[in-house]
Amino acid sequence: MSIKSNGLIVASAIVAMSVGFWLSTIQQERTSEAENKKENAIAQARKNFSPIQGAILSPARKISVPALIKDNGQVFTSDDLKGRWHFLFFGYTHCPDICPVTMGVVARAKKNAKAVNHIFPDVVFVSVDPERDNVELLAEYVQYFDKDFIGVTGSKDLIKALTLQMSVVYMVAPQKADKALAVSEDSDSGSYTVDHSSALLLINPEGKLVAFFNPPHDPKTILKDFQTVVNLSD
Repeated sequence: MSIKSNGLIVASAIVAMSVGFWLSTIQQERTSEAENKKENAIAQARKNFSPIQGAILSPARKISVPALIKDNGQVFTSDDLKGRWHFLFFGYTHCPDICPVTMGVVARAKKNAKAVNHIFPDVVFVSVDPERDNVELLAEYVQYFDKDFIGVTGSKDLIKALTLQMSVVYMVAPQKADKALAVSEDSDSGSYTVDHSSALLLINPEGKLVAFFNPPHDPKTILKDFQTVVNLSD
């Protein structure tokens, strides 16, 4: 084979490789562009589905609060949730992390709202650990974060009746479940933990559940999302 023929073969191979690379690059760019469009479409769909970090209920969910007990010993019912906006958070005073962090964030959000003369929901902390959280302990706990925060407790059956209406899930950690059932008899049973939902539940002035604010919580997002719900409710 002549040198000239060899040169043509090499040149053809180089051209073919170049064309292949070019086509591959175009395909990758088209794939990347398609993926970006898909991600943007998903992000927009999520934004359209819920303009907050959580979910807005439409229509708002009517709830019936059983006769629970506030940290001052008075009865807490559905009437206590009417006339003003409220945040409900379900947790327990022995919680090592989620509860104190969330309550601290909500307290800061309230301070930020007051600093600019904006309204802020009343805050109600509902215990999912009535075996340990008596009214005295609840009062001390919630007022550590803000003097106007309200603690609420009640029997296990009544707490369960409320959480079922509000899509709140909680359970005693399995490894301590047996001890938790014997809390009044076993002094060591106080070491158990309770797994629970960590959303803030927003109640409108009609006393209806209108939104879930999902974690991670921060003051800026809480204020922004609350204002969004208020604007949509007007």
